[in-house]
Amino acid sequence: MADLLKDKTNKALVSMSVPISIGMLSTFLFQVIDTYFVGQLGPEALAALSFASTVYFLLVGLFIGFSVGISIIIGQATGAGEQEKVKKTTIIAIGLSFSLTSFISFGLISLVDPIFQLLGAENTILPLIREYIIPLLMGIPLLTTGILCGGVLRATGNVTKPEVIMAIAGVINLVFDYLLIFGKFGFPAMGIRGAALATVISWVFVILGMFLLLFQDRLISFAAKTKSSSRQIIREIFSLSGPTIVTQIIGPFTLMYLTFLLAQQSSLAVAAFGVAGRIETLLMIGILGVSTAITPFIAQNSGAKEQGRIEEAIAFGGKSSTYLGLLVALLLLLFIRPIAGLFSESEEVIKYTSNYFYFVSLSYVSYGLYLITTSIFNGLKLPVNSLKISLVKSFLFTIPFTLIGSFWGISGIFIGLSLSNILAGLYASFEMRKEFKRVNSDLAHVDVWKEYWKDILWLFGRKK
Repeated sequence: MADLLKDKTNKALVSMSVPISIGMLSTFLFQVIDTYFVGQLGPEALAALSFASTVYFLLVGLFIGFSVGISIIIGQATGAGEQEKVKKTTIIAIGLSFSLTSFISFGLISLVDPIFQLLGAENTILPLIREYIIPLLMGIPLLTTGILCGGVLRATGNVTKPEVIMAIAGVINLVFDYLLIFGKFGFPAMGIRGAALATVISWVFVILGMFLLLFQDRLISFAAKTKSSSRQIIREIFSLSGPTIVTQIIGPFTLMYLTFLLAQQSSLAVAAFGVAGRIETLLMIGILGVSTAITPFIAQNSGAKEQGRIEEAIAFGGKSSTYLGLLVALLLLLFIRPIAGLFSESEEVIKYTSNYFYFVSLSYVSYGLYLITTSIFNGLKLPVNSLKISLVKSFLFTIPFTLIGSFWGISGIFIGLSLSNILAGLYASFEMRKEFKRVNSDLAHVDVWKEYWKDILWLFGRKK
């Protein structure tokens, strides 16, 4: 377990970020493999997967936001030594997560056709969408509750074991994908429905594994004694989770909007967008790992009033997002066309996927700063700031720029998205600097470009 209050800041964040990234890598890698397998069924199945993913990511984003709010409470309570509050908050949050997800997902099942018709799905693709999304919606309470449990464990310092659970789940998903999509070793060939069932089977393992870890760490108690009543804890959960939920679902809503815009151009553009999204998530895994780790780290140190460690974490996050963003952009610019060719034989899909990265990868440094900044604000118990940045990104930048770009076709949409990422990163940096000045932080007086220059000199063996 990482000691978030005593280990050196960079060491603690690296020790958290690496296993988180590996766990995410395993999970997202097998989503990429899902896409590869479904791509073998044809471009229509690939387009159906891309359409279905918009609703899936919206629902997952909603409960990731809920989980972030819970992890802030758990992290601060852990930092303040309030272990009984940690236990009571955990059991209440699990109950809320499972019941709310079940209610929403079963409601969505009855609205599948109208939702995807509204998004622009053609009637020939709707049966394939139904085959994939309905099993996912039935099983998704297992995933969202598992995500919540993982957030609780990370907030208390148990980082590695939850990611091992997610990695094993990814392997299970891969094996059952192969068996159920193509009908191997006596299993029926279910096509795209088999991909969904394989995913749900892996979620069963996730929820069982996460509960085992919670019991091992003694984080579940039905009789925890704390000054905070259940009503107070529920009120605190929703007051913190409300802004983080809205922040997290803005991205999936924007994804739905972009899918709609692309559907007006071509269903193959939608298929390519789905492929690009999975490749992008996979390669951005380092930045996502740091942004996930930094929230509980800052929350715990905020509870312990360790301002110096918080400032060190913020500096670490900023530099990490910059350097990892540059690395990802370089890799994509060099290798995207052969990578895209792995997922489809359609020349159009390959072309659209490649064009996406030729434009959007140029914005990854700024996009990384945007992700890290929202995570920092969440850890500082300022989720409204994160919400504000996310709203500005989507409604002032992404939606108008991509809409304007759509008049120049698919590439215009991608250029609009790239510009919105760049402006979002600049705006997030501006808001972060305002917060530094408000709290009289030493970081307000740091010359960022000078710090980067020192790192370049160090890289080439010269003294800083």
